[in-house]
Amino acid sequence: MKKRIKTPEQQFLAALQNEERKRYQVVKWLGVLIAFALVAQAVGLAKVFSDLVLEGRFPLTAALLSAAAFLTKSFAQYWREQLSAAASRAIRFSLRQRMINHLTQLGPRRLTIDEDGGLSTRVYEQVDALDDYFTRYVPQVFLVTFVPLTILVAVAPVSWVAFSIFMVTAPLVIFFMILVGHKAAQANRRQFNVLQMLSNQFLDLNQGMGELKRLGQTPKARERLAITAESYQKTTMGVLRLAFLSTGTLELFASVSIAMVALYLGLGLLEQLPWQVGVAPVSLFAAFFLLLMAPEFYLPLRQLGNDYHAKQKAEAAAVDIQELLMTADQDESTHKLNPQSYPSAIGAFIEFNKLAWCHNGRQRLHPMSAILQQGDRVWLRGESGAGKSSLMTILLGFEKHFDGGLYVEGDAFHSMNMANWRRRLAWLPQNPEWVQGTVRQNLELGIGRCTDQALLDSLKKAQCWEFVETLPYGWDTPISEAGTGLSGGQMQRLSIARALLSDADVWLLDEPCSGLDPDTAEQVLNTLDEVSFGKTLIIVSHDTHPVVWANQRWLMTQEGVHVEAQTPISYV
Repeated sequence: MKKRIKTPEQQFLAALQNEERKRYQVVKWLGVLIAFALVAQAVGLAKVFSDLVLEGRFPLTAALLSAAAFLTKSFAQYWREQLSAAASRAIRFSLRQRMINHLTQLGPRRLTIDEDGGLSTRVYEQVDALDDYFTRYVPQVFLVTFVPLTILVAVAPVSWVAFSIFMVTAPLVIFFMILVGHKAAQANRRQFNVLQMLSNQFLDLNQGMGELKRLGQTPKARERLAITAESYQKTTMGVLRLAFLSTGTLELFASVSIAMVALYLGLGLLEQLPWQVGVAPVSLFAAFFLLLMAPEFYLPLRQLGNDYHAKQKAEAAAVDIQELLMTADQDESTHKLNPQSYPSAIGAFIEFNKLAWCHNGRQRLHPMSAILQQGDRVWLRGESGAGKSSLMTILLGFEKHFDGGLYVEGDAFHSMNMANWRRRLAWLPQNPEWVQGTVRQNLELGIGRCTDQALLDSLKKAQCWEFVETLPYGWDTPISEAGTGLSGGQMQRLSIARALLSDADVWLLDEPCSGLDPDTAEQVLNTLDEVSFGKTLIIVSHDTHPVVWANQRWLMTQEGVHVEAQTPISYV
């Protein structure tokens, strides 16, 4: 018999399940206990009912057996659910941590997968979409196999007719479960795609609301959002419709099958079966036993049918989750060229030796050679497309697939521990990212809890304390992702304060004065001059915002980097 080949998403889910195999192994043994308890409970109740009807006595032993079986089943079911929920939480926590770590390693490359709104949907919504799969579906797969088999073994010696009814109707239930479930999988994929689009639109509108108001485009933005929201509503209702259809179909087949067993037993006890008139095929005890077993036989199948859409939903979510993780793995590339052919200069802190980067067939950074000593402050300028931001991307460790040599303190960059290197970096992009929270929480983001004195010192050095002190709650004042209530210059100064808190010795600044008026930009640059003294710094800035205090001035062109001016570092 040919083994069924699993799809990539099924293999992915199986690998996640394997992380909690010990818990699921206990869940399986509890399922075995539940199956035996069901049979024992039915035997005890059938004995009680038949003796009460035929002999008018109450069999205490049989009643105790059924009571003990019921308690055992309830106990096993409770712990089965608790262990399954614990396994699901552990799997989702570990997976979400992996995804966030991968996105951190990807850095700007994450935008090749999706926008930040869509990525947040994958990390939160789609990971949570796996909950029902690991909590309900995975444990039910074993139960739906073992419980019916146990009941079939118990029923076969009692009645071959009831056994045949069970055998014929069970595959029909499974067939319709798979048929409807396949449609549910397609609907879930459409729902996730629309949800990602809606998340991206919410994020875009939140970040650009001020600009939309100035341009008078808020009605169009509202209309666009309403269309996407309506689309999400329709896809969600489609998923729910299929879920109800699946449940209704399974309930119908299970009810008809149970009715067939009940009809057979009823006519048999009345001795009115067409092929066996005047003879009862089973005793009253056996009839009660079969009638109690019939609903229990179909219950796991019906429950699996209810949970089958959870499997399709999980597989739909797994496709997008795998795409994210596989894209992250592509970043683990190495040098094209042999780094030994580009020896490091003796005594240099950072050295670029014919460093170049070609991405997707496009030359993003032309070959450049330059040397930085510790404490050098470089003003990097150049035309758009020359590779300034690409150089920053490489130095941040988000792209290692470059040509030429890059060395830090004599060590090849591609062989360095990126976590240790990034701890030495302070990164100030054109638009620093903020989160919904207090000023303090944003300053400590990625750094950890800081003392009040350290926080105060950094704010004073960055010339932030004057306006932070006037806020309603000081540094405990909440701010939005867009820094509502603060000016662009104030937000940039807070970014400088965050860099000071990090205690980094290498600062990378990508046009920190972009979008600021000349006076504010000059104030920010003066602040940087004061606080970055002694740091190794590369600042990208256009001629409109000259960095006069830099001791090195680089001009980046399509031919590479030209060192326009270089003066020794003076610590006097």
